[in-house]
Amino acid sequence: MQKFSKIVRIPIVLIAIALIFGCKKETTKDTPGKSAIKVSVNGSSYENDEIKGLVNAKAVKDESGMLKTQINAIPMDENFTLTMELVPANKRVYNVAKASSDVVKKAAVEDDVAANVKYKVAVFDNNGTYVTERDYVRGQETNTAELLLNDGENYTFIAYSINSTNENPEITYSDPANKSLSTSSIESLDGKTNFMYFRKDMTLTSGNENYLAIVFQHKFSQIITVIDASATGKNVVEVEASFSSHFPNADIKLSDAAITRSGAEENVDINFEGLNSPTATGTINLNGNTTAATLNITKMTIGTLTRTDLAPFTGLSISPGVQYHLNITLTPNDVNLIHNGQKAVKIDGNIWMRHNLGADTNSDPDQAPSPVDRIGNYYQFGRPTVVATYNTGTGTIPGWNTSKAPNGSWNSGTETAPVKTSNDPCPSGYRIPTRAEVQNLIDHTNASNIGTWTNNSSANTTGAAKVLTSKINPQVKLTFPIAGYRAADDGQLYWRGGSAAYWTSSVTDTENTRLAIAQNSVTVATGNGNQPANVSKTSGYPIRCIAVQN
Repeated sequence: MQKFSKIVRIPIVLIAIALIFGCKKETTKDTPGKSAIKVSVNGSSYENDEIKGLVNAKAVKDESGMLKTQINAIPMDENFTLTMELVPANKRVYNVAKASSDVVKKAAVEDDVAANVKYKVAVFDNNGTYVTERDYVRGQETNTAELLLNDGENYTFIAYSINSTNENPEITYSDPANKSLSTSSIESLDGKTNFMYFRKDMTLTSGNENYLAIVFQHKFSQIITVIDASATGKNVVEVEASFSSHFPNADIKLSDAAITRSGAEENVDINFEGLNSPTATGTINLNGNTTAATLNITKMTIGTLTRTDLAPFTGLSISPGVQYHLNITLTPNDVNLIHNGQKAVKIDGNIWMRHNLGADTNSDPDQAPSPVDRIGNYYQFGRPTVVATYNTGTGTIPGWNTSKAPNGSWNSGTETAPVKTSNDPCPSGYRIPTRAEVQNLIDHTNASNIGTWTNNSSANTTGAAKVLTSKINPQVKLTFPIAGYRAADDGQLYWRGGSAAYWTSSVTDTENTRLAIAQNSVTVATGNGNQPANVSKTSGYPIRCIAVQN
């Protein structure tokens, strides 16, 4: 009997121990009057900012409301130019549903905060008094002691991180014996860190799971600089560059992430990756807020060409918490040239004929005032035939074709990869430009007028022309005679000397697009727009050809 008693007693003791520990575990999770907070990081975001400060100019819009890039440029040497654009870009913000833990897990997969990044969560009660804090590691939240708080009470949760897997700064309290949200801060933070912040005020509810789904906001600026020399066929070998104005330190108020910058203003060096290839990229975090930032390039080597005295890019607007793309492109200079036997210009890599189709290519295309013979021929959309010339009478044209050509009659490819068709009347090596190519020409030139313009739609004056001059090389220009147009219904001439339209190969919806020129504007117009009803695919416009790209 004694032997049997010993055998039975051992498993009874083990069962009792298991029950004790099991009950203790359940008590921790279901403490009466307490709620557990489930913490997760579900993304990060930069401030939602409009396109602004694009290199010494305000952003402007074309007639469709699209933002146009403002160009600034400095010469690399007599053959190459550095052009730059500074564009704010917004990161994704991840919306997190609170319906179930499965939803939270699914949302956490789409995350731009890397695994193992350290972050802290500090908790304050409804009066702003410190309650507790936890240090977490992204993706390992269950390894941190459970966060239990009182049911039904309102708390303020503050989370922050410097987006590092190695460290995270501690909170400083001006009165450590009486910690509160209003007296808390992060002091002497390195301004080059990627500081991220989150705040949420939440009332805990009993019986429901309480989720703290963190979407961090970046509070310093980030600038991603890309140097692209691919258009030259050469590699980016070496770059020494820095960005101002930057403050080395920052104190962060914990209640609202207000920044107090300190230390003498300085430049931040940009360390580039991807050298000895056509493109190189460098990313910096900037602790500043200015409309007068400067990019200094003290040394740049592209291929065998080295420059150490490049003029700085100045007057740049940098706002806190905004991510910027700083695109620096090395391109061959805009030049005058002969291409496929035609007088031509190269502007931003595109080659354009100097004359209208049908004009005398031996004449001076820039003569002022512009002679009537520089107008050349008029064409209908999608057709190769000449429907009128510069010296055709101004009245109606018998037998005028009022049947519209199909959309792809001049381009069997796409807008980004156009393919010339047999209906295209441009000479060998050239084609009718797309809408995007015409817009690019407008973006990279300055417009001016020559000759005397008229505001009479029935007038038949000559001499007026619009001159588009390269922003990079003022010796390179294209002159567009103000040819008016031939009416869609009968071929009658209108607005010669007052406005002009030049064909593109592009179609929006069911109508054409065109280069539209008026005395005070140069735009890309679509279909009838605000024009008279006799403007459409069957109108007669002149053509300016662009070179076919190999």
